[in-house]
Amino acid sequence: MNTADLVALIAFFALLLLGLLLMAIQGVLRQRPAGRVHRRLNAITEHTRNPARQEALADLTRAEREARQRLRRQAMGWLGRALSRTETVAGRRGVYLLMGGTIMLFIMSSFTAWLLPLPWFVQILTAISIPALGAVAIYQHLNEKFRRTFLEQLPDILDMIIRASQAGIPVTQSIRNVGEEFAWPGGPEFQRIGDSLYLGNDMTTVFDEAEARIQLPDFSFLSVCLLLQRETGGSLAETLSNLAAVVRARRDLRLKSRALTAEGRMSGTVIAAIPPLILGLMLWTNPEYISVLFDTESGRKLLMVAAAMLLIGILLMRKIAKLGV
Repeated sequence: MNTADLVALIAFFALLLLGLLLMAIQGVLRQRPAGRVHRRLNAITEHTRNPARQEALADLTRAEREARQRLRRQAMGWLGRALSRTETVAGRRGVYLLMGGTIMLFIMSSFTAWLLPLPWFVQILTAISIPALGAVAIYQHLNEKFRRTFLEQLPDILDMIIRASQAGIPVTQSIRNVGEEFAWPGGPEFQRIGDSLYLGNDMTTVFDEAEARIQLPDFSFLSVCLLLQRETGGSLAETLSNLAAVVRARRDLRLKSRALTAEGRMSGTVIAAIPPLILGLMLWTNPEYISVLFDTESGRKLLMVAAAMLLIGILLMRKIAKLGV
C-alpha cells in the first residue's frame, strides 16, 4: 500500500466518523423537549392540512398583506393615494411603465434640447415640460383603458352578485367570488374589497376607499346600493337588476357617442400630425430652406409660437370631440 492509498483510507474513515458524530448530535437534539414538542405539533397539524384550510390561510395572509399596504399608503398622504390610483389603473406594471416612460422622455427631450440652438431657459423648459406632458398622456391612456374595460365587466359582475344573492350567499362572499372569477381590472379590485371585508372592516369605509381608487360613477352606484341595502334591507337582487340595466344603458350610450365623434377625433389626429410631418420632410429634403427657423432668433420664436398654438389646437379638438356620459 503506497502513501496515496493510505491517505485516501484515512480520509474515508475520517468522513465516516464525522457523519456518525453528526447523526449522534442530531439524535440528541431530537430528544430535547423542544424537539419532541415540535414533532408532536407537526403530527397533530398534519391531519388538518386539507386544501380548504390551506386556501383559507392563503386568503387571510393576502388580506393582512393588503391591510398593511393600505396603512402604509395612508401614512404617505397624497403620494400614497396617487400610487394606489396608478396601481388600480394599470397594476404594478403600470407604475413601472409610467416611471420608465417619463425617464426616457426626459433623457430624449434633454438631449434634443441640448442639440438644438435654443436659449438656455427654453432648453430647461423643454426638458421639463415634455416628460411632464408625456407622463400625463401615459396616465390618461392607462386610465381610459381601465375605465373602458371595467365598465365592460361591471354588468356581468352585477349579474354574478344577483345570482349569488338569489341563492342565499352573503354579499361579502359573493364579492370575494367575483374577485376569483373575473380578470383585470374588476377581479383584483373586488378581491381587495372582499379581503378588507373578510378582516372585519366596516363596509362603509371599505367602499369609500374603493370609490377613491376606482373613481367611476357606475361603481359609486353599486356602492350606494349595497350600503343602503345593508341599512334599510329589502330585495338586493331587484335593486341590483335595475342597476345592471342602468349600467348597460350608459355603456350603450357611451359606445354610441364614441361612434358619433369618431370622425372628429380622426380629423384632429390627422391635422395634428401634418405640421410635424411636413417639418421633418423639409429637414430631410431641403435643410437649407428650413434652417432659418433654427438658426435665427425670429425663426426660433416663430417655431415656439407655432408649437404652442398646435398644442392648444390639439387639446381643444380633443375636448370638443369628447362627449362625457
